[in-house]
Amino acid sequence: MRDGLFIFDNVVHMYDNKPDNLNPSGVATARNLIGMGELFSNAKYPANDHFFDVELSVEEAGRILFEESDTDIAMAQTVPLFGWWKDGFSPARRQYALKEAYPDRVLFCGGVDPLYQGIDGALNEMTRQVEEMGAVSFKFYQAHHNSLSWRIDDRHMAYPMWEKALELGVNNVQFHKGVPFGTERMEHMHPTDIQQAAVDFPDLNFIIHHLGDPYIDESISVASRNNNVWLALSAWINIYPIMPREALKRLGKALMYVGPDRLLYGSEAFVWPNVQGYIELFMDLEMPEGLQEDYGFPPITRDDKRKILGENYAGLLGIDVGQTLKAIHGSDDRTL
Repeated sequence: MRDGLFIFDNVVHMYDNKPDNLNPSGVATARNLIGMGELFSNAKYPANDHFFDVELSVEEAGRILFEESDTDIAMAQTVPLFGWWKDGFSPARRQYALKEAYPDRVLFCGGVDPLYQGIDGALNEMTRQVEEMGAVSFKFYQAHHNSLSWRIDDRHMAYPMWEKALELGVNNVQFHKGVPFGTERMEHMHPTDIQQAAVDFPDLNFIIHHLGDPYIDESISVASRNNNVWLALSAWINIYPIMPREALKRLGKALMYVGPDRLLYGSEAFVWPNVQGYIELFMDLEMPEGLQEDYGFPPITRDDKRKILGENYAGLLGIDVGQTLKAIHGSDDRTL
């Protein structure tokens, strides 16, 4: 906890950039990610400088998350990008290993892709990841190299996966939107394909990552009109140290049009390993009076931070925060 607030980091990735996991085009794409990490970094919030040569161990990840930061629990998210990576950028096996090492503090988010695994293969893998690995969510990347893509509202390719998720008892699915990695086409990363699926699957919650940057207004519009669409602040918090005013304008729009109840915190560890620094940064955030006056943005309250930092997603997953804190720390010392 930090200052009596429960912290649930929704976005942690155990990457695999070893040479034997990279396809020829994957090296350039991984270097693009390094460049993005360096662009949004400084001395206090550095990017990972061992992206290729060192594979982060589960022990090191646990130390960063649970010894050096105030994180209570985290979600290890699979990144099922198979075109550039043979086994995915953040393979399911690596995320599961982190969950197995810290079963009381890490949840496993699976991930599949119907283009590379086939629809039946994706459905079978979803079943395996829930039944054998305990997946409580799934992450999807729709845009790939060579213009390969699929849509969330595709009734033949995507809808069987949403039906399978609900059948397996998983009530939330997550999507990388915007933020291109390599040669994928931008229009394939637009968030508007969530709209019809959100209507057709009212019992399923659709989470847009990165505020869909650069499609921020579109992502916020979709979420504002669909109560089962949520926005993850993954990558948003990481740009704040470099462009704080722009970051606050983005958050202000989300708070104004969607509200604090469907926003989720995520640190993007371990592209940026200073997990504690981002927690402290978020705790200290305030909406400047100038932005409130010029744009009508609401202030960022302590209650907003309580919800965004952890209790929103805990509620979505049916996690009892008090019992979780007692299991981890021996007591529930939240300040409500």
